[in-house]
Amino acid sequence: MEPQASEPVRPTHAGHTVAEVMRPPVTTIEIHSHLAAAAYLMTSHANQSALIVVDDAGRPVAIITEADLLRAVAHGADTGQALITDWMNRNPQTIRPDAALTEAARIMVDGAYRHLPVVSDDGRVVGIVAMSDIVNAVTRSVRLASVVVVVSDLRRSVAFYQPLLRYPITASDADAALLTGPDGSQLYLHQAGDSSTRRNDGLGVQWVAWTAGGPHDLDRCTELIKERGAYVGLDTSEGFTRLEGRDPDGLPVIITYPGPEQAPRHVISPRIYRP
Repeated sequence: MEPQASEPVRPTHAGHTVAEVMRPPVTTIEIHSHLAAAAYLMTSHANQSALIVVDDAGRPVAIITEADLLRAVAHGADTGQALITDWMNRNPQTIRPDAALTEAARIMVDGAYRHLPVVSDDGRVVGIVAMSDIVNAVTRSVRLASVVVVVSDLRRSVAFYQPLLRYPITASDADAALLTGPDGSQLYLHQAGDSSTRRNDGLGVQWVAWTAGGPHDLDRCTELIKERGAYVGLDTSEGFTRLEGRDPDGLPVIITYPGPEQAPRHVISPRIYRP
């Protein structure tokens, strides 16, 4: 009998999409409105720092922000008489709901924007995404925190990785070194000894640790790992909580909170010496 073909893995999004964090429904304003109307919508109704100016078909033609209102006031404009058309930013860059957040962030950084109108396939406004929405999604998501790499020669590997990554050495001993990035990410280099310290008697990545987006996110991860029958344990020490499980191949899955950017380590973790 021929072996049964395995079911193909379904593709998924590589990360958050704009649709997950955008603010619907967006509050829009007509092109001939006064500045006072825009200020009222921002502060009293929409509670947001930008409004999209739309045409009769609901397509974005401009955007006006708090910064534009402040600029108008600084120039002596009468907000009850001056029209937003004289202060708005025309032809704003837009983005689709299914676009990745990383793409939205790239557009904002490249164009020095703080907001992007979100449009449907026919160009109609369906939402707005702000840089603060993206930052909030990123900081509250599980993210890579630590990687442990087993090496054959610690001194040689430090001499390679340290200038390459520009990560300073924050801790070291005879068999290991900890290099820490500006975002708190950690690279542990562990010199292989006897086979008991190696995974599959080889070199390379031994295990990877992730940081939860917050206490509630850590609880979510704990319940998910328990549901999969992959739970190993949960312990708190040295100011942070570590959840440990196993992936389908039996490799360690470690999720901590807080992460190294909130609770930086200055000693070599004993956990790196266990496979």
